[in-house]
Amino acid sequence: MSAFFGVKIQRQQPLVDAIRSVVAAKRRPVAARDRVYASEISACDRRITFALLGCEPDAPRADSPSALLGDAIHAHLEALLKEAFPGRVETEVRVMGGAVSGRIDALLTDENDALTVVDIKTVSAKEWASRSKLEEYVDQIGVYAALTDAQTGVVLLVNRDTGEMEEMRFEIDRARAEALLYKALRLQSLALEGYVAEATAWGTEECRWCPFRKRCEPLDKTGVLAYTAD
Repeated sequence: MSAFFGVKIQRQQPLVDAIRSVVAAKRRPVAARDRVYASEISACDRRITFALLGCEPDAPRADSPSALLGDAIHAHLEALLKEAFPGRVETEVRVMGGAVSGRIDALLTDENDALTVVDIKTVSAKEWASRSKLEEYVDQIGVYAALTDAQTGVVLLVNRDTGEMEEMRFEIDRARAEALLYKALRLQSLALEGYVAEATAWGTEECRWCPFRKRCEPLDKTGVLAYTAD
């Protein structure tokens, strides 16, 4: 027990422990899956096939307060969009097509029945300044648009450190979206046949933080390989 301005502070953390228990209970066990998530569509080909095969990551995922905050911001903004555009916004829209699945934060219908995909991204002040993942966000929305026949995409960027918001609107690149859908089909096929793809992001910043880096390190990076669970 310690003291803060004369107030005794207990070292036990029953509230924190209880929150962590709830988070752990919601966490899904690692398992093989048959589709590529739209949110990972721009990732390294090998990383995606490892995930499809249900590989255990290098280390268990830790509790993330920023992720909890991001979830809360998402829920609040989705509710505000529904209020701002009554009858014209669907939220938490599940989509599935071919080798891809995902969840659209908001799908907005305008006065001419044209659809806009809105994806909310809560980022740190560092990412807010660098915008280093913007291309990844655009790719994800492009895939959603291809699955819903939306004409426009919006990245609603939120700086969770300052509360700033910015709307980045763009027309969908259909050719790029189709290429990404083809990529998903190829990786789905490889995983179903028991193979892992090439390590297309080896040596990059993405590679540095990949949850399968240790598994990938001793393997050839340039070719398709038969998967082994060891």
